[in-house]
Amino acid sequence: MTVVEEALAKQKRIDESAKGLVDEHPRLVDLIARGAQLNPLANAITYMRTATDPDPVSYTHGEFIGLVVAAARWYRARGLAETDAVSILLPTCPAMIVAQWGAAYAAVVQPLNLLFSREAIAAQLRAVGARLLLVPPPGTPGGLYEKVAGLDSEIDDLRLVVLPLDGSVSFDGEMLRPADDWREDLDASKRDGDADRVAALYPTGGTTGVPKIARLSNRNMVASSVGSLLGIDYRPKDRTLLALPLFHVGGSFCTCVPALAAGGAIVVPTPTSVRNPAVIANFWRIAAEQRLSIVGVVPTTLSALADVPVAGADLSHLRLVATGASVLPAEIERRFLSVCPVDAVRQIYGMTELAGGVAQVWFDERPRGLAVGKRCPQVEFAIYADGRLLREWPSPVGELMVRAPHVFRGYVDPRQTEKAFHDGWLRTGDLCRVDEDGQVSIIGRIKDLIIRGGHNIDPCAIEDVAMSFPGVALAAAVGAPDAYAGEVPMLFVSAQPGEDLDAAELASFLQERVLEPPAQPKIVAVLAEMPVTPVGKIYKPRLRELAAEKAAGDLLAATCPQAEAEIAAAHDAERGLLLSVKIEGGPAMREQARRALARFPIPIEISAKESGP
Repeated sequence: MTVVEEALAKQKRIDESAKGLVDEHPRLVDLIARGAQLNPLANAITYMRTATDPDPVSYTHGEFIGLVVAAARWYRARGLAETDAVSILLPTCPAMIVAQWGAAYAAVVQPLNLLFSREAIAAQLRAVGARLLLVPPPGTPGGLYEKVAGLDSEIDDLRLVVLPLDGSVSFDGEMLRPADDWREDLDASKRDGDADRVAALYPTGGTTGVPKIARLSNRNMVASSVGSLLGIDYRPKDRTLLALPLFHVGGSFCTCVPALAAGGAIVVPTPTSVRNPAVIANFWRIAAEQRLSIVGVVPTTLSALADVPVAGADLSHLRLVATGASVLPAEIERRFLSVCPVDAVRQIYGMTELAGGVAQVWFDERPRGLAVGKRCPQVEFAIYADGRLLREWPSPVGELMVRAPHVFRGYVDPRQTEKAFHDGWLRTGDLCRVDEDGQVSIIGRIKDLIIRGGHNIDPCAIEDVAMSFPGVALAAAVGAPDAYAGEVPMLFVSAQPGEDLDAAELASFLQERVLEPPAQPKIVAVLAEMPVTPVGKIYKPRLRELAAEKAAGDLLAATCPQAEAEIAAAHDAERGLLLSVKIEGGPAMREQARRALARFPIPIEISAKESGP
């Protein structure tokens, strides 16, 4: 049997195992309850209220599933049906975890991005007809309660419910007690069609305009969680760091649910986890004291951890480190492995519309280059290239297409759904290549390609070189609008702690090592802090805004030097990237600026700059 034949046979066996688990646990709550069925007295959650908490809060699997059932009964007692939405705006803590999976059991859960503005939250709530909005107490750091205070009087049939962050589980001060009869509750509530009932609504995409909200069924979430359970090989004795928030499918279905379903424990190091600087500073001590065996974080967090001394911490329990949300740069992996004693960092690839991961580097396989691994169980891939769907490997580079029980049930706004599919396949928007043995390599996002005068440029070709420059912590290349070429490469970098980066020296370094002349960045900018999403992924939309502002400012300075302007770029829901230019002076000056920017390749609104008081 050839290597390829052996790999195919192995995947067939795993497919069969996954299908058995999915069929056995038709609802997400059934899969979560598997941990309690294996050992109800084993630890399920360890919650550190601070980064140095000497006595963390803990719950057993029996207590946890009992609380999930108690939460479901609390929702039902207030008249919620299985089609009603429960929205959650809380950082990760035991009450939030219980509330989230209890809502997915009794109703429909909508976990909200904590960085959403009040307006974006209101739009999300109205889009799903939310009945409840769960929030932390007033005065909590981050001001989440204050951000949404009064929305219950602005949105019909909405009620705010306060949950604690101290490790206890209560709803508006009503303490929940674990239901001893949770098995009976699960058995009595089973209905035909449970697997295909939409039980979760996850926000995806931007925060402006009409919300883009993915509808996930029980089958979607169970299939994804089972794939991660098998691919990472979660075990009953594992203690897994819960680093990603639960409004992210990676935190929910690549980490939280599969770890609990295996009978293992999740460790929550403060409500904000690795976004808490104190957790990063104490990370290796926490890993040692909590005997962490599995850690999953995004590449930007790996970069930060690479700068934290291990200082003799006992990491002998740590057996697997995984990453996702974006491709792991080789230099960040090298730096991280120089301090962390694991054999490799294993990548996971997925998206919200797939309820988590659909490809990953398996626990018993070594990563190969920048490949993100092989398909997860029950997943089918195709490559869309040159107008054709290709399913034979090796493939050319094209858009990755997916069919699987993971594929979501469409967006809340059905008008958004049609564009997500092609001939029954989900369009990922990622440019990929599939090798002969099924290894998937991500080349880049279609929308992230920099197109300079018709020449396609992969940002990674710039970013990988920049990461090898001494002192660079993070690097991201985007297209800056250009009146002649459409767009040109612009590179943003941030420095490692204690390092000073010289943009001119880095630009010279790139000129020598980026071998494709069109890909050599026209502009290099050093940022004090790289903009990131709530899960730590570099936020390129903000970088595109900064690039547009810089490019427009440079063009105005060169062609209309007498114009004093305020320039701001933002993403508009209908028109995409939009530039607002406010000019000081009369109509003639505004007209001169308009002519100077006439060939700028993005929409521009020019107005008069308001005079001061």
